[in-house]
Amino acid sequence: MASKLGDAIPNEEHAVSVSLPKWKHVEGWARRDHGIISQLQTGYPRFFINRRIVQLAQQLGRWASRLPRDDACYRAATASGKTALLLPSKWMALTCQAHLDGYNKEAPLEDLQVVHVAFDGQLSRVTGHGQQGAAEGASHRDLYMVLYPERLWPQAKAFWQHTGFGISSRLAAHWLGNAPFLQASGLEGGERVPVQEAAQAALALGQRLADLYEAGRDLVFLYPTGMSAIARTALAIRSLQQSGHEHRVAVFGFLYVDTFKVLTEAGLSIDALYTEFAGNPLLGSLDLGRLHALSQTHGFVLAVDDTVGTPVNLCLAPLCDVVCSSLTKMFSGACNVMGGCAVVSPSSPRRQALCQALAAHQQQSGGPATYFASDLVVMERNSRDFALRVAAASRNAQQLSLRLRRHPAVKTVYYPLGSPTQHLYDCYRRPGAGYGYLLSPGHQL
Repeated sequence: MASKLGDAIPNEEHAVSVSLPKWKHVEGWARRDHGIISQLQTGYPRFFINRRIVQLAQQLGRWASRLPRDDACYRAATASGKTALLLPSKWMALTCQAHLDGYNKEAPLEDLQVVHVAFDGQLSRVTGHGQQGAAEGASHRDLYMVLYPERLWPQAKAFWQHTGFGISSRLAAHWLGNAPFLQASGLEGGERVPVQEAAQAALALGQRLADLYEAGRDLVFLYPTGMSAIARTALAIRSLQQSGHEHRVAVFGFLYVDTFKVLTEAGLSIDALYTEFAGNPLLGSLDLGRLHALSQTHGFVLAVDDTVGTPVNLCLAPLCDVVCSSLTKMFSGACNVMGGCAVVSPSSPRRQALCQALAAHQQQSGGPATYFASDLVVMERNSRDFALRVAAASRNAQQLSLRLRRHPAVKTVYYPLGSPTQHLYDCYRRPGAGYGYLLSPGHQL
């Protein structure tokens, strides 16, 4: 385990966690202290754009600068003060462009350009604006550069963070090592993308999740990140509403902050209610049965994030319309790949409509290939012992919570077992299952 500030955890190229060994480092990271941030070798990919992705964006910009000066892509990529986000599909790129245009009041739309980059180095501007007509299947041999003025960096970073749409570090590494126009030899590298293995991995992952949630395989939808699962589910739910209808969303409980932000940005301004079980980081439980009854009475979609609870410990699907979960955390367990899922409840009266909306939106936004093949293969391999790890981690967390509650320096321990809402957690806990792998201690000042 790495212990030095900024070291990757684990010590590998595609790690999704970083060492912050002291509390002052955590505080510095939260304040975006340059002295702390500059020492980080990596970080959680939505908060910290992997260095391989940054390197690829820079190389693509240099490649565009070799074009004739009257070429539209040359002008777009080399304009003073421009920088780029790399996204895997045309729809995602146009969505990003439209988002940034809302903040681009000082200049015309020409400040925001989308350039398609083919694996052989061919560049072409993507014309049009917004998401209409943007449906186009993604491929690991195509990338999209969203070029924007540096002054819009905070908004671009927020889009990257709150949607989970950015390319993965494995996809960036594949391009850097194999795209022929990026090689000194001018020849395509020999690394093979495991397309067939990824197709089998997707089937295995889908069935694994279906078994855990006691649902059909056709009710499971995979996404490259947990936040993209939430963002794209929110957009799919919005599409179910009639045109011109004012969309309203309720957030119940103490939601993970980025979930709240992406729901706000999605334009769901009650047609849907989002909640977590258990909550992160206070680990509170809620009366999901009551919320479910209200959703049936008043006709709103109930979506639950069970990343912390897990389907190993809890049976939540019968009491909601759709479950969203980050697969990056315990499901992967190896801290080296991202992923997310949405599972439509087999008992939801909106099951068919939700499945159709999710499937249609997945195709519109680029299709299953937005989840890079190599990432899928790693996720499937990592998750084979998911249930065993959840059981072991839950036992360990329970023992740790008991010890910490007896410690004089600890003011409180937020954990489902022993909490004021334990009785609600127990309502949905599977027989013999635990209370989860996450706890949050509060220290005496």
